[in-house]
Amino acid sequence: MKNKTNLIIDTDPGVDDAIALMYAINCGNFNIQLLSSEGGNGPIENITANAIHLTELFNVDIPVVQGAPTPIARPANYGTSAQGKSGLGGYSYNKKKLKHKPIDGEACDVIYETLKKNKTKTTIVSIGPMTNLAKMLQKHPDSKQYIKEIIFESGTKEKIYGKPYKSFNVGYDPEAAEIVFKSGVKLVMVPMELGHFAYLDKQDIKRFKNTNEIGKIFAKMFKKYHDYHVGKLGAAVHDVCTIYYLTHPEYIKTEKAYIEIKYYKTDKDDFGYIDIDFEKKPNATVCVDLDINMFKYDLFDVLENKLNLN
Repeated sequence: MKNKTNLIIDTDPGVDDAIALMYAINCGNFNIQLLSSEGGNGPIENITANAIHLTELFNVDIPVVQGAPTPIARPANYGTSAQGKSGLGGYSYNKKKLKHKPIDGEACDVIYETLKKNKTKTTIVSIGPMTNLAKMLQKHPDSKQYIKEIIFESGTKEKIYGKPYKSFNVGYDPEAAEIVFKSGVKLVMVPMELGHFAYLDKQDIKRFKNTNEIGKIFAKMFKKYHDYHVGKLGAAVHDVCTIYYLTHPEYIKTEKAYIEIKYYKTDKDDFGYIDIDFEKKPNATVCVDLDINMFKYDLFDVLENKLNLN
C-alpha cells in the first residue's frame, strides 16, 4: 500500500475550507498531522472552534492549534460577507458541546515542531491567509528545509475592471504572503479561477443534500455561502482544489511562472495582490485548468462512499 503523505493544513474554515477538510480527511491519501487556524473568514475564536468541530464531525483525532488573530501589518477585515457570520454559511452548531480544545502553543512554533519530527519533508496546504506560515519562517528560518512544498489557494491571472483583483487569502495579509513567496520554498498556486471552474451547480448541491448527514450539513452551509463570481449558478469550492492537486494531479493542467506580491495603492484602494509572469524564470507551479467531470466524480466518491459516519 502506498505510504500516506504527511500533511499540515493551515486554514480558516470557511465553507470551502470545510469541503477541503472533508475531502482530505476521508480520501485516504494523507496523514494529517495538524490543523492550524487563523483569522480570515471570521474572528480567530470562531475559526478555531469551526476547525475543531469539523474534526469531531468527521470522527478524527487531529490536533488543532489556534493561530494568528490578525494580519502581520494590517487590521483584520474578515470574509463574513461571503462565508456568513459563523464562517460556515447557513450551518450552525453549539460551541459549548465541543469535546476538544486547541492544543497549547503558538501556531508558528507548533507547525515548526511538527515539521521537525518527520523523517521526510512535509507538505503544507494553505487555504487561508499565510500569517502563521510567515511567522514561522521568520522565527524559525531553518523550517523551510523540512517543507516539501506549500500548496496555496489565492490569486488570479485576471484583472477585474481594469485593475488587479484583491483575492481574499492573500489580500487579507499580503505582507505574510510576501514573506512566504520570498522564502525559497517550493510553491504551488491554486488561483481562484480553478474554484470557478470547479463549482457545484444546483443539481450538485441537491445531490449533497440527498446523500447523508454530512451532505445535508454542507447543503445548509451552501445556503448562505456567496461567491460573487459564480453568483446564483452555485457554490465555488476553491479550497478543495488544493487537495485535488495532490490526489489527482493528472486531471489538473499546470504551468510554470514567476509569482510575487505587488501592492495597488490609490486614494480609494490599498491592497496586495499576486502578480503572475509566465515569461520570467519561474518560482512556482500555477494550476490553470482541471477536469471538472473527474473532479466532481472524485469529490462525490469521497462524500458518498468513504465518509466515516460512526
